[in-house]
Amino acid sequence: MRTALRSVTILPFCIGLALVNPMTLSAQAVETPGRPGIPHRWAPALKQAVGTAYEGESKKSPRSPVWFTVADGILTEAYYPSVDQPQMGDFQLLVTDGLSRLSEQRRDVLSEVRFTPGASAVEIRGIDREGWYSFDQQIVTDTEAAVIRVKTVLRPARAGLRVHALFKPAHQNTGADDIAWVTAQSLLSEGRASSTLPPFPVRDFSPAGTAIVSSTGFTQTSVGYVGTSDGWQDLQKNFHMTERYSTAGPGNVALIGELNLPELRELKTRAPIPLLPITFEFAIGFGPNARAAEAAARESLQSKRFDQVRAQYEASWSAWFQSLSSEGRPIWERSESARLSALVIKTHEDKTARGGIVASLSKPGIPDGDRAGDALGGYHLVWPRDLYHAATGLLAAGDLKTPKAVLNFLIQTQKPDGSWHQNLWTDGSPYWTGIQLDEVSFPILLVEQLVKHGVLNERTLSEATRSMIEKAAGFILENGPRSQQDRWEEIGGYIPSTLAAEISALSAATRLLPDHAEWATKATQWRNQLDEWTLVKSSSLGRNYFLRASPNGRPNDREEIDLANGAGRATASSILDGGFLELVRLGILPAQDSRIQSTLRLYEDTGLLDIASETDPMTGARGYRRYNRDFYGESRVGGYWPLLAGERGHLALAEGNFHRARAQLALLESQALSSGMIPEQTRTIASPADAGSGVACPLVWAHAEALRLRRSLKDGELFDQPRVD
Repeated sequence: MRTALRSVTILPFCIGLALVNPMTLSAQAVETPGRPGIPHRWAPALKQAVGTAYEGESKKSPRSPVWFTVADGILTEAYYPSVDQPQMGDFQLLVTDGLSRLSEQRRDVLSEVRFTPGASAVEIRGIDREGWYSFDQQIVTDTEAAVIRVKTVLRPARAGLRVHALFKPAHQNTGADDIAWVTAQSLLSEGRASSTLPPFPVRDFSPAGTAIVSSTGFTQTSVGYVGTSDGWQDLQKNFHMTERYSTAGPGNVALIGELNLPELRELKTRAPIPLLPITFEFAIGFGPNARAAEAAARESLQSKRFDQVRAQYEASWSAWFQSLSSEGRPIWERSESARLSALVIKTHEDKTARGGIVASLSKPGIPDGDRAGDALGGYHLVWPRDLYHAATGLLAAGDLKTPKAVLNFLIQTQKPDGSWHQNLWTDGSPYWTGIQLDEVSFPILLVEQLVKHGVLNERTLSEATRSMIEKAAGFILENGPRSQQDRWEEIGGYIPSTLAAEISALSAATRLLPDHAEWATKATQWRNQLDEWTLVKSSSLGRNYFLRASPNGRPNDREEIDLANGAGRATASSILDGGFLELVRLGILPAQDSRIQSTLRLYEDTGLLDIASETDPMTGARGYRRYNRDFYGESRVGGYWPLLAGERGHLALAEGNFHRARAQLALLESQALSSGMIPEQTRTIASPADAGSGVACPLVWAHAEALRLRRSLKDGELFDQPRVD
């Protein structure tokens, strides 16, 4: 006779009742073997979701300085106390029958990740490949504490299952030097103050600890070294916990706890029977040390029901959307994709260094594979170029406050010589230190946009803003027009996209600070020399086209260039990219200019070059690689970048071709993952995205491009085009 289990919901306030005698749970007081574990690698960069609570624009210390990510259907990197400091590698469920099989949430579950309607809370739905169980998970952050809350509704299809929580810390931007310990009630970890640091300049990472507590308590806990003595290794071999170690580290460590679910364990039959759902929760706390993290997690779990935390989380984002100006309201009210893009960009902003928006909450693994190695900055850094795109994307959605915060961040992080670091941490410390003159130009152009859209008054600019403009323009004059690096950070020289930014910035600076007529004079001179520096008059490819980069400003000579990512050498005149489109977007040349049109024909010639995709037969849209012979991608094959589809849409709009512009926007947004996250590149232009391995996602720049193109279509003109002299 089959017996159905009664429904059981383990509530947070029952945590004390759920524990058994701690004396029976004590881990082995012996040295944990396998130190230091295998080399740490970060979770996949292809994030299906990101999240944090919105806390307003106050300069006070944030109450919930924690961010989370989801990849492969599990919770991955979490950041605390700033958006550039990961403290966690991943967290997932491991389910066994105790006898013959381990089911891992990341590998053995068919899952779907989505944002709730209104685009805020994250949900994961999964079903075990062999049908043992299915589940629904909800993930939010506590708006009043540095705590991630995870609620799981498990629907077992058989009895006798054992459910475990596996946690991989990764403190202070590295996962190779952590210490960890377990108790009967908690999984705890900290990063050592003397952590090994990467071979690049770094910020001072905050001391941090993490703690995981469960609404059910744990029947067994253990800690070990990844790849040698961690709990996954134990379950993979034995299908139940046979080793219980109390401490591990320093090294690459992982912690495990078996949930106290007697309703599942007590039934002896393994045959499929009708079972009712079981609900349990986790609180993942963060703090300056593990004990503080544990206190925060326990307080959140015991004092607030999950539904209350979720309601507060969703209300925080609803309030932010309602605060946006009416000009941007149609952008996100009529499109769930646009709403999600705005949320994604805002999620990437730091809560202490306001205006510091990182490029992506991910660490790309290209060209090494799906997972990046340890001790890399990844994309959770601030690039001044990406910051401009993020600010204008939010401006297009009606956010008038964050772009001003971005401007203030840029003012505070400007170097004394007027430039900015190639990329930087949110505290202003440098990471890479190359000079990209478009990144020196975009802060000036941001001021222009804030004036254009009524956020700032050009007659009452602050002294700090005026000083920033003056120093940046001076740096451009002194060091331009040749740039050490292009916008892809791979090659130097005379670059159409960079020249467009420089010329436009100098013109804008003159309008903003009219006393400096020499800037306008130089802008005119450089505009007149565009052909000399970047136009190929004749080659085997064609006539009168803009190349990607001329190292010495002699595009009609046989200049040799080194291509990045192992692509070898090439003649400069044989390599094209979409940078010439910036000449139109930034007001340097009209869309109908013969040089623009002749370059466009080459750019889209799939028979001659491998930049553009074949035309989508349904919409006429095309995707684009960064340039021909681009090897930055999986298996050293460059992918199609969704943001480039948006740039092509802006050119179409400038040409008056609204149909093509709308098609390009549709293609850009269709290249998102099924959860709505837009990656940096994809293998094909199919929908949803086939992004491949190692790709950063979401890319803030791509989401910003979608918002600006949508706003441009609404307004009937290029949203962020500077005033043309």
